[in-house]
Amino acid sequence: MVAVKATSGAASDGVDLSHLKAVPLKLVAPGTHVLRLYLIGTGGTGSWLAPHIIRLARFLREDNRMNVQVTFIDPDTVEPKNVFRQNFSFAEIGANKAETLALRLGPAWGIEIRVYKSRFDKRMVELQYGDVGVLMGCVDNAAARRSIAEALDHSPNGWSGGWSSGDSLPLPHLFWLDCGNGENTGQALLGSTSNIKMLHSAFPHFPNATFCIQLPAPHLQHADLLEPRPSEITATQAEPAASCAQMLFTGDQSPSINAMVANIAATYLWRMFTDPKGLTTFASYCNLEALSVRSRFITPEAVADTVGKTPRWFEPRTSPKRRQSHTHQNETN
Repeated sequence: MVAVKATSGAASDGVDLSHLKAVPLKLVAPGTHVLRLYLIGTGGTGSWLAPHIIRLARFLREDNRMNVQVTFIDPDTVEPKNVFRQNFSFAEIGANKAETLALRLGPAWGIEIRVYKSRFDKRMVELQYGDVGVLMGCVDNAAARRSIAEALDHSPNGWSGGWSSGDSLPLPHLFWLDCGNGENTGQALLGSTSNIKMLHSAFPHFPNATFCIQLPAPHLQHADLLEPRPSEITATQAEPAASCAQMLFTGDQSPSINAMVANIAATYLWRMFTDPKGLTTFASYCNLEALSVRSRFITPEAVADTVGKTPRWFEPRTSPKRRQSHTHQNETN
């Protein structure tokens, strides 16, 4: 995993009041279509997030009559060093992580879980028209995050027919919820696009922003997510870098940081799909040394800041044809 430096989003006087102006994320309602949840990486954080995903899937099926499909993806097997930090036991050593969790959780909750015992590939994402997907990235290297970013870039973010405006702005069909952590810190970052043109339409009724329809992809929020760390480049190293599990034995890794990040990510999922008020944050950072959690709220200021813009960037751009029509109307009046 990798931790990133949190951005405050605070006012100049040091008091952050952005939660007072936060607006909810507007989603495409799957309706009779499918909500597809992809857990990519079932190790440190993913193994703790998995039970939350299954519980959510069962709730949505029972309470909302929603068709939910769950997929676990991980090529790794359980090792002795994993059992003290990850959600595995000694009896599961030697088994594939994704398959082990699927066999444990699927029958218990009556949920069928698809399993890929290989690295994530964008071709694993199967979104049909009207479906909604969430890629939950719990990976520990830049290469894996790049593959998730590529899947997001090629997602069908087209017109859904579920909401309309004069400009027929599209709602996203695929989200990336990225989870990462360091020794005692971690973060959960939610995004829907790395396309700046799409992000420009995030607040359709700006400046009277009442909801948001696009969020910046995690790697727009923190570009270093796609940059390999020195510890990932092992070809020129005499000794490979210590894994997160090995760091636990040396006292350098908090044994509860992964579960903490998983709980935050699970809260994002529940608020996205079950909270009537909707989700109003898109980045959350935790610090176990300070026992604190801070979030960036969905506001024009915070979203624009991720791409180096000001809130006025969201002002609607009138097409030349519409401007000409508007000018003609004024002249005739």
